[in-house]
Amino acid sequence: MIRMDRGLYSAVLYPANYGFIPQALAEDRDPLDVLVLCQEPVVPLTVIPGRAIGLMTLAALNPVVSAHHEKCDGSGYHKRLRADTTDLGACVLAATEIYIGLTSDRADRAAFSPEDAAAELRRLAAQGAPEHRATQAVLGAAGQGEIKPATPSRPQNPAGLSRREVDVLRLAARGLTTQQIADKLFFSAKTADHHIQHIYNKIGASTRAAAALWAMQHSVVQ
Repeated sequence: MIRMDRGLYSAVLYPANYGFIPQALAEDRDPLDVLVLCQEPVVPLTVIPGRAIGLMTLAALNPVVSAHHEKCDGSGYHKRLRADTTDLGACVLAATEIYIGLTSDRADRAAFSPEDAAAELRRLAAQGAPEHRATQAVLGAAGQGEIKPATPSRPQNPAGLSRREVDVLRLAARGLTTQQIADKLFFSAKTADHHIQHIYNKIGASTRAAAALWAMQHSVVQ
């Protein structure tokens, strides 16, 4: 017996197979929704092992969905945003849609093989269409390439913050005063204040509270 959970009263088009993660309940006591990138059609009630390549909260869905047709070079639609001004989740969704489109039959051509689709997606990424990191994530999930972490010569921090500025921001977000930050990091209060002002300029904040919120949103502090 199959119990009906809910009904959809309008047409809904998903860019990938839509399902849920069993025994993973959200705050509303519903299982977490998931979009599954597959190379084969999936029938209802299929259980699929998978690997997560991204997470989107419900509050983030609208900007993600509305931006997933944008391109890195600004030639997409409908707002013609560049990749550096769009959500990375939207970039993953866009790369997923391209890959699925390539591996599906069309009226004017047969479906690409997974290998040919991967090569075409890489070619498009090299030309600035799908975002590079999103392309690598999608191809890795599709079994067409490894997801390799970036290994720059030095750690890359959000907003171009230096390692010392990250240390200062973490302490400031914990509520330490300028003098306490200076004592913790073994420099003068004047130097600590200079770091704080530089941080404000880089992240576009003007108060400790705004800086602490920014730090949490960008995973500088947990």
